[in-house]
Amino acid sequence: MNDNLIKQSLRLGISVLITCAIAQHFDRINFVWYPVLAVIFVVDDQDENTIRAARGRVLGTVSGGLIAFLVHTILSGWIGILVSLLIIIPLLRRLGWTNGLSTAVVITVMFLGIHDYALLDWSYVLNRSVDTLVGICVALIVSHLLWPKNRLKRMEELHQKLMASLDERMQQHTQALQGFTPSPPALPPGLITKDILEIQRLMNIEQQLGPRHRDQLARLRWKQRISLWRSLQSHWILIERLLDALSRNHQTLRLPELAEQLDPNYVIGWKRLHLHEQGYPLGLAQRILLEEECTRFLRLISSQRRLNRVLIQGMHK
Repeated sequence: MNDNLIKQSLRLGISVLITCAIAQHFDRINFVWYPVLAVIFVVDDQDENTIRAARGRVLGTVSGGLIAFLVHTILSGWIGILVSLLIIIPLLRRLGWTNGLSTAVVITVMFLGIHDYALLDWSYVLNRSVDTLVGICVALIVSHLLWPKNRLKRMEELHQKLMASLDERMQQHTQALQGFTPSPPALPPGLITKDILEIQRLMNIEQQLGPRHRDQLARLRWKQRISLWRSLQSHWILIERLLDALSRNHQTLRLPELAEQLDPNYVIGWKRLHLHEQGYPLGLAQRILLEEECTRFLRLISSQRRLNRVLIQGMHK
């Protein structure tokens, strides 16, 4: 079973248990649905539970409750719900409280969808808003205490995973182009793209958290690293497709010059790949394309490795 799924289940279970205990203690068990629903929304795998997200969720929820109460004094039924949502959604987006959209919308529907909603007063709205806020606060505290997310560590793990995958593929192609092993199976591009997009997503979250987090990103050179990965991605996929097509057309294809430079231990520097015309079953266009793309690909790999070495040396100082 997925470790992350187990952690999320434990977070959710503990948060609901604490929320129900608080509701029972303060004799609010009749309305426990409100805080429990808030817990379910907040304890989300994609919710980073930052202070900014928590503030937006709290303010958005309160705003949704107040707007729903004001609207119900004028309109009724589904028309009232529709008008409330047409006011709430643009308002929260405008104020930057989009993290509270989910709970605000649900509270609106629940307020205006219950029996005898017209009898609601300020006391009811205030108490149900407080119940919802209690659920939000419990979920945020539990999420921070149990397995808090370390985005920088996760980004480094994804970076190392990509580098290991790249070295492994280069080693496989080196062995195949020397004739020692058959050509490796085609590499699904989604495996590369998924990890690069996840690094970019985590970077975007870090950049929104303030100057201290942006300074950490700058110190660890993440802007340069993700830029290199984006460039490497397109060249890597193209090289894989070229070699895969050539291996299908030429069952015994051997390219010792390319095999030498694809070796993970080879240092390319500023050299260019040059395939001699004689002895290879490749057309002129194929040779030129392979030389150009491999040269660019290998130089990008060299840049990424030099950057890794600089970061390692900086950490040891």
